Amino acid sequence: MKVSIICTNFNKGDWVREAIDSFLNQETNFDFEIIIIDDASTDHSYEIIQEYQNKFPEKVRTFRNEVNLGITKTWKKICREAKGQYIARCDSDDFWTDPLKLQKQVDLLDASSDSLWSNTEFDMVDLDGNLIQKDAFANKALPLIDSYEEMLVMKGMTMASTWLVDTALMQEVSAQISDTAVDDTFELQLELFKRTKISFLSDSTTVYRMNLGSDSKPMTLETAEKRFTGILNSQIKYLNKYPNQDIKRMLHLALVKDRDLDILVFKKDCQIEDLNRQIEDLNSRLNQVSRISHDQSEYIEVLKKEKEEILTNMTSELNRIQILYDDLQKQYNSVVTSKRWTIPTKIINFFRRSK
Repeated sequence: MKVSIICTNFNKGDWVREAIDSFLNQETNFDFEIIIIDDASTDHSYEIIQEYQNKFPEKVRTFRNEVNLGITKTWKKICREAKGQYIARCDSDDFWTDPLKLQKQVDLLDASSDSLWSNTEFDMVDLDGNLIQKDAFANKALPLIDSYEEMLVMKGMTMASTWLVDTALMQEVSAQISDTAVDDTFELQLELFKRTKISFLSDSTTVYRMNLGSDSKPMTLETAEKRFTGILNSQIKYLNKYPNQDIKRMLHLALVKDRDLDILVFKKDCQIEDLNRQIEDLNSRLNQVSRISHDQSEYIEVLKKEKEEILTNMTSELNRIQILYDDLQKQYNSVVTSKRWTIPTKIINFFRRSK
C-alpha cells in the first residue's frame, strides 16, 4: 500500500460526501486506502460515511468514536491505523480538486533525498463552494512557511488538507503532540519542521472551506481567547522543548510581525473611523427623512380636513338643491291639478283632435 488517506469528521454532513468523492477520483499507478473517522457526530455524517464503506469495502475503512474526543485525540488515534508508506490528510469540509494530486506528491517525495513531507497550493471557498481566493500562497493570502522558526513566530498554515507525509514520521510526531493542544496541526507542523524539509508543489490541488465556527475560525470572543491562549502555550512549550533555535531570526520575524500588526491596527482604525463617519451621515439623512415624513404626515392631515370640509359643503349643497327640487315639484303638481289649468288644457286638446 502506497498511501493512506486519513479524513477526520465531526458534523460535516453537508460536505463530507464531496471530500470522499475527491479521494475516490484520484488517478494513481499505486494502491491507496481511505480511512475515515467520525468523532461522535450528531448530524447525518456517519450514515454517509457508512454508505461509502458499504459501497467500496475494499477501499474505504471507517471508525467512530463513541464519545467526542476532539480533533487532537482523534487524529492521534486514527493515525496509528495507516498501512500505507505515506499518509495524506484531508479534513472532511475540504476536498481535492486535482485528480493527480496524490500521484504528483508521491513522485515528488520519492524523488527527494531530504524531504519526507509535501504540501501544495490551494484555493479558498465559502460555505457554498464559491471561490474566495485563488492560489492562496501565490497571491499572499497566507505566507508560505518553510521553516520551524517561521512557524513558531508566524503561527502559519501549510494547509493540512494538502499534506503527504511519510507514515513512520507522521506517527512519530503525532505521538509527540499534546492531547490538549487547541490546534493539533500547529504542533504537528512544528514537530515536522524539526525533522524534515517540506517540499512544495505549486499546483493548486485542494479547496479550503472557510467554515466560521470551526476550531480554526472561532465566532465568539470566548472561544477566540481560548484558542489564542492555547496557541501561545504551545509556542512557549516549543521554545523550551527545542532550545537550539535561531533566536536572532525568530526575534527579527517577531519584530516584523509586530510592525505588520501595527499597520493592520492602523488600517482597521481608519476603517472604523470611516464607518463611524458613514454612520453619522446615515443618521443625519435618516433624521431628515424623519422630518420630511413628519411634515408629510402633517400635510396629509391638512388634506384630509380639507377633503372633509369639501364633502360636507357638497352634501349641504346637494341637500339644498334637493329641497328646492321637491318644492318646485309640489308647485308643479299644484298647478297642473288646479281648475285653472285643466280647462285650458281640455280646450287645447279638443282643437288638436279636430284637426
